Amino acid sequence: MIELPEFDTGLYEGCELHMLNGGALLKVNIAEKPSFSICFNKVRWHQFTVLPNCSAEMIESSYFKLSELKNSEKLSSFLASDTATVKAYKELHHFRIFLDETGCHEFIAESAHAEKP
Repeated sequence: MIELPEFDTGLYEGCELHMLNGGALLKVNIAEKPSFSICFNKVRWHQFTVLPNCSAEMIESSYFKLSELKNSEKLSSFLASDTATVKAYKELHHFRIFLDETGCHEFIAESAHAEKP
C-alpha cells in the first residue's frame, strides 16, 4: 500500500506517533535521510504491539511498509459493534506497519497517505 523510501534498515532511528482530533501522524525517523510520515484520517482504533509480542505474520506482511489487511476480524468486529446511527466515516480500513526494533502499529481508519516532505 505505502512503501517507505529505500534505506538500510540499520539506519532506522525510531518513530513518533501524534494523534489529534481523530487524525494520526506516524513519523518514521531514518538517519541520513529526511523523516517519512504517514497520515491517517478518521482514526477509530489504534493498537501498538511491542517487538517481542509481534507475530511472524505481523512482521512478514508489513516490514517497513504500510499494508491494508483484507478480511480483518478486528475491522469486522469494530464495524459490528458501532451502533451509531450516523457514522463519522464513509468506510474503514485496517492498516498495519511493522517498524523493526519498535514493533507494530495498527490502525482502523478511513484512509492513509504518505505526507509530502
